[in-house]
Amino acid sequence: MNIFRQYKKVLKMSRKTLPILFLLLIGLSLTACVGTVPSGTASGSGVGAAGTSSGVDTRFRELYDLLGGRDVLGVAVSPKFEKNGLEYQYTANALMVYDPNTNQYSLASIGRKLGIAEPTTNPAAPGGHDVYAGFLPLYEQLRGNRFVGVPLTSVRYNEARGGIEQYFENLGFYQLETDPPNVVHLMYYGAWLCAAACSVDIPPVAAPDLPSIVVTPFSDALERLSPDFTGKPLSLPYTAPDGSQEQIYENVVVISDPARPGGIALRPITAMLGVRADFNTAFDVPEQLHRFIMENSGYELSGAPVTGFSPQSDDVYRQCFANMCLDYFPNKSEELQVQPTALGYLYKSRYYQETPGGETAGSGGSLMLTVSEGYSLVAPNASQVISVYVSDGYQPLSGVSPVIALTLPGGEQRSYTFEATRPGDGFSTIALEPINAPHGTRIDYQVCVNSNSGQQACLQDFFLIWGSP
Repeated sequence: MNIFRQYKKVLKMSRKTLPILFLLLIGLSLTACVGTVPSGTASGSGVGAAGTSSGVDTRFRELYDLLGGRDVLGVAVSPKFEKNGLEYQYTANALMVYDPNTNQYSLASIGRKLGIAEPTTNPAAPGGHDVYAGFLPLYEQLRGNRFVGVPLTSVRYNEARGGIEQYFENLGFYQLETDPPNVVHLMYYGAWLCAAACSVDIPPVAAPDLPSIVVTPFSDALERLSPDFTGKPLSLPYTAPDGSQEQIYENVVVISDPARPGGIALRPITAMLGVRADFNTAFDVPEQLHRFIMENSGYELSGAPVTGFSPQSDDVYRQCFANMCLDYFPNKSEELQVQPTALGYLYKSRYYQETPGGETAGSGGSLMLTVSEGYSLVAPNASQVISVYVSDGYQPLSGVSPVIALTLPGGEQRSYTFEATRPGDGFSTIALEPINAPHGTRIDYQVCVNSNSGQQACLQDFFLIWGSP
């Protein structure tokens, strides 16, 4: 099974004001330049061109107008400033960048700096995620990957925001339940990152929804690593079924090991997550990946390479090691070219047995149930696809048949039984009958499974009917 094609709903995020964002402003590392801005202005497509460039420095006025001006990028919230030979200016929704050495303009990768990312759902798509169809007109108006950057997440529903959202490298898109289908907004990326330095009031509905920071007892041991190596913690420390102290991060799973330097090791998760690991072949490692590994405690931590270096799309190459995978982006600036793959989300969905407030996994004793939706948003009369993964501890469980019960508008109930979970991987998938319901309708469901030993695990969640038939 190709684990990188599996859609997994990422843990719900909670908005939290972080003092470190002001420090990020000082040390901000910017994306590579993506092209010289041609003359011209933005055309319509549901978002008007700028009526004014008030507050925008003459250096950036052409770029600002080209991308839609105030109606798209928001007002200027800082003066032009210089750092490390580059010129910058914040707007409410972005950070504009100019490189005088190459005469190139770009928008800064604020999305990556805010730590917002999800595991790949479509390896063939740039960034590993499809652009939501309702966001495509604005995405294309903004020159797509050139200025918006690649998607960091799939489209998802944010209950606190009251609508859907999708995060990209340089901009964030959202649409409220009360908006007409052709109205799309940009999040206040720029004002959020600029923070107190810009003194801008951010409407809660427009704020990026950042993950909460979880304190970790492994911090001292991990200080020698690059901040991007582990990613943010996804769990509190807990005792794993094998008795070791374990903590899940975005990219790796850290376990206690007194015999290792710093008292930690990484769990060998790649094979556990379905990567076809070959432990008998001496794979070559490209120089860029080798350098990243050696700068982060070497192969003792990452593990030996277990796959070759292979393309995932035109923009991404990947190589997996025993304990992690690394992605290589040849078209990015040097400091962003090597990035660990966010395997921690998938590991958590399969193996984590304590899900505080969790609606992504259910458990009963050692019986674990994880549910994945094919689509977070479903058009009326379209079929939703639900996949389940059932395990007993670390082992996939075959031969059990989960049941899903849906609550439809008006209180109508529908129940479906999955085919028995497959031997070897513990998965089963079902395509539900289309539901003809109005835009924004919430469809609640519960999935339950019983093991042959009498244990039961259940999970409650929902998806949305979004759009027109």
